[in-house]
Amino acid sequence: MTTVLIGCAVSAVLLVFTYTLGMYLESAGAADHPGGSGDGFTVVHVVPCLNEARVIAATLRHLPEGLVVVVDDGSDDGTAEVVRRLADPRVRLLRREPPDARQGKGQALNHALRHLLADLPGARRTADRVLVCLMDADGRLDPGSLEAVLPYFADPRVGGVQMGVRIGNRKQSLLTRMQDMEFVVYTRMFQRTRSRIGSAGLGGNGQVMRLKALLDLGDHPWSRSLTEDLDLGVRMVLAGWRTACVPDATVRQQGLVGLRALVRQRSRWFQGHLQALRLVPSVTGRASGRVAVDLLNVLLSPLLIFVGSFMTLSLAASLVGVTFSATARAQLFQPVPIVSWYVLTFGAAFLLGPLYARVSGDMGRLRGLGYGHLFIVFNLVWLVAAWRGLWRAMRGRRAWLKTERLADPSPGPA
Repeated sequence: MTTVLIGCAVSAVLLVFTYTLGMYLESAGAADHPGGSGDGFTVVHVVPCLNEARVIAATLRHLPEGLVVVVDDGSDDGTAEVVRRLADPRVRLLRREPPDARQGKGQALNHALRHLLADLPGARRTADRVLVCLMDADGRLDPGSLEAVLPYFADPRVGGVQMGVRIGNRKQSLLTRMQDMEFVVYTRMFQRTRSRIGSAGLGGNGQVMRLKALLDLGDHPWSRSLTEDLDLGVRMVLAGWRTACVPDATVRQQGLVGLRALVRQRSRWFQGHLQALRLVPSVTGRASGRVAVDLLNVLLSPLLIFVGSFMTLSLAASLVGVTFSATARAQLFQPVPIVSWYVLTFGAAFLLGPLYARVSGDMGRLRGLGYGHLFIVFNLVWLVAAWRGLWRAMRGRRAWLKTERLADPSPGPA
């Protein structure tokens, strides 16, 4: 039985590595560019807020021309007052009060959509030409990013486009640097390839969605899931829309500077992934080909994280065991076992490190390779977050674990 479990675990690791290598090779080609024009679209920016007084003013100042809908979801730190003091005629403030407030980000976004449809005459009739740009309260759109996204919507099949996310304070610490690397790797490797398939993920900052695609999911397109963006993106693809990613269109956000806050954030993400497992039957029944494989890979990724956690515990137990057994030490400290372990553990660093160095532009390949190895270690945070998220789910705790903002309202340019 033990041999079977070890074989399954190693097979899972090899499968993930092979899949990552395939994504890397497919994403290495020239970037795809839309052939149409981005003219004729109406863009509405929607910014959901919960206690964002530290950062909301700078976010609104960075948004380009167009209507801005700020949804204050029951803040008690003066967020609404900060927005009012801006006296910006573009900004429309929607204030939600308890008991309706603080029911999750998805409910705040649905509230914004209802007001948007009521306040824009003919919005349903022209929904194909209306775009909703979703920004988090710490988001900073870089110049030209929105203009780079709009031409993708010339294709009537495109329902949503995700911008590339960068960490504005990535130079502050090694932890923020790893978060920036995480977004770059995900965007440049996985998202570029998923974009060609038509199933790029939508998440957090910098989502731009066609109003018609949102309405195809009902008058309440966002769910109560803790990762309502993951849920929305999958359902949009299942409804027949294509989703794309534009890595060169960037939006900056704050990175977390504390390990505890990072685990807390990732626990929410992981718990939301567990909630999204309910979409697996819909994917198997309504999707096919590479789209089905891609969506299932995303939805089932929590299972691979649990496999990785058991393998890590097994390695730790083995290292403890060799301290008490001379025979075990003799068997373990041989060239073949050591090289095999290194390749299985850090092989991806030779792909991810140089990729990040090339995109980041502020380091050489050797330093990038070093970051690649650190990035493998950094991902161990997911093992802790996974079990914490599972424990919260088992206890029925579904409250939103809000990310705290830094006082600095203006992270550096990407």
